[in-house]
Amino acid sequence: MAWTNRKARFLSLGMAAVAVCGVLVAASAWAQVRAKIRIKGRPAAAAPDEKHRPKLLADLPDEYNTPDGMRLDKRTGDMIVACPNFNEKQYPGKLIKITPDNRIELYFADLPKHPDTGYACPMGMDFGPDGNLYYADNQYFYNKDYRSRIVRVNVKDGKPVSAEVAVEGFKLANGAMFRGDNLYVTETFFDLADKPGTSGVYRIPLADMKKGVVKLKPKGQPDPYLLDTWQTRPLAHRKGELAGADGMTFDSKGDLYVGDFGDGQFFKFSLNADGTLKSRELLCGPPRLTCCDGMFCDNRTDKIYIADSERNAIQVFDTKTREVTTLWENGDASEADKAAGLLDQPCEPAIRGDDLIICNFDMPFPGLKNTKYNKPHTISVIKLK
Repeated sequence: MAWTNRKARFLSLGMAAVAVCGVLVAASAWAQVRAKIRIKGRPAAAAPDEKHRPKLLADLPDEYNTPDGMRLDKRTGDMIVACPNFNEKQYPGKLIKITPDNRIELYFADLPKHPDTGYACPMGMDFGPDGNLYYADNQYFYNKDYRSRIVRVNVKDGKPVSAEVAVEGFKLANGAMFRGDNLYVTETFFDLADKPGTSGVYRIPLADMKKGVVKLKPKGQPDPYLLDTWQTRPLAHRKGELAGADGMTFDSKGDLYVGDFGDGQFFKFSLNADGTLKSRELLCGPPRLTCCDGMFCDNRTDKIYIADSERNAIQVFDTKTREVTTLWENGDASEADKAAGLLDQPCEPAIRGDDLIICNFDMPFPGLKNTKYNKPHTISVIKLK
C-alpha cells in the first residue's frame, strides 16, 4: 500500500532560519509492517537471466485446456496435473499426468461432477498419508453458494480407481496440501459484505474425513476447521481485485506459507504440534510482490518458487535470507511465445529433480499482463541447474 510523508515548511521573510513545524504521516496497515520486514532483491522489471528462460515441456490438446494444480506422485515419478478446463467448458475436468519421460497421459477422468453445476473443477491437490489423492474442486466460477469441495481420489496399487467427496462447504477451494495427518486448504473468497476481501486457510484432519463427509460452517460463523483469516487490500492497478488466499507450501521445518492472489501479501504460519495455529507473520507484499498464485518450496534449499500470474513471472522467496528475486519474467505471451515455452499467466510451479515445471493457466483477469486466452495450452519447464 502507498503512504505519504508531508513536511510543511514555513519561511519567515527577513529571518535566516528555517523552521520545520510539523510532519503529517498517513500510514496504512501495510506501511506499519513494512519497516519490520526485509524487501530485497532486484526489482521486478530487471532483465531476467537467460539461463532460466522457460522452455516448452508440453503442448496440451484442447481437452486439457486449462492446466492448474500439480503434485508429484513419488511412488511412480509421475507429475499429476489438474485440468478444470475453464477456458473451454465443453471439455469435462480431468486429471492428467506427465510421465518421467515427459509423455502426457490421462490419469483419471471419472471425477464427480457437482449435481447443481454439472462440472468437475480440479485445482490444487496433494497425496495424503493414506496414499490417496485429495484435490480442491473449485465450483466458484459456476456457483458461488458454497458448492466448492474437497474430492478424494482413491488410489490402489499406485493407480486411481474411484473418487468421492470428502469435504463440502467451500466457496472457492483453491490450494490443498498435507502436513502430517492434516489437510490445509486455501479459501480464496468468503464474500462477507461487512469484511470485503476476507479469505483464509482451513485445517481438516484426515481422521475426520475418514468418518464421512466433513461439512464446513457458513462463512462468518465459528468453525473448528478454520485456521485463520485476513483481508486482501485492493490495489489500484489490479482494478480492486479482492481474491485472497491462493497458493500454499511448507518449508523443511514445517512452517506454512500462503500468498494472496489479489495483492501479493505473503504470510508465514507457525504451527503447533497438532497443526493448529501458533502465529502468523506478514513477510512481504506490494510493491515487491503484488500477486501470488501457486507456490512450491524446494526443501533442499528452502527457497519458495511463486507463480506471479500478474507479471508472467516466477518470483523466488528465500526463507533463510527473506530476499525476493525474479527468476524469470516475460511480457504478454503470443502464440509463438507460448509454443517456445514462455510463461502465460503461470499458476502453479512444482519441482521434479532439477526441473521447475510450471502450468500456464491463461485465463485473463483484470490487471494482469495476460490480456487474452490463446492457444497452445502449455506447460513450461525451467532448468534450475
